[in-house]
Amino acid sequence: MWPYFDIAHCAMCCLAVREDLGSGSHGFSRKHPLACWVSTMLVIYAGGFIAALLLGEPMLSPLKNTQSVLLATAVWYVIFYSPFDIGYKFAKFLPVKILIAALKEVYR
Repeated sequence: MWPYFDIAHCAMCCLAVREDLGSGSHGFSRKHPLACWVSTMLVIYAGGFIAALLLGEPMLSPLKNTQSVLLATAVWYVIFYSPFDIGYKFAKFLPVKILIAALKEVYR
């Protein structure tokens, strides 16, 4: 069951970043892909970064798990760069979004 809950968490975070960018999200993600990726990773691993800071661990310790970072990057790529925005539209479809939100709550 590992990847399903992580995929749901990453998808909800990517949707939040994309909605926060507003109508300029398409242009911003094309002009500044690294900034878009970094900001999305900061949102996805925000709890890990804060916990590392409070526990005195290295700040980048949440990014040690390469599989998790690759999975988050794949979800980010689908949400932001899929042809005709099919990944974004699919994730925004209400029944799918409810399922993703339910899986994310299990993750939390």
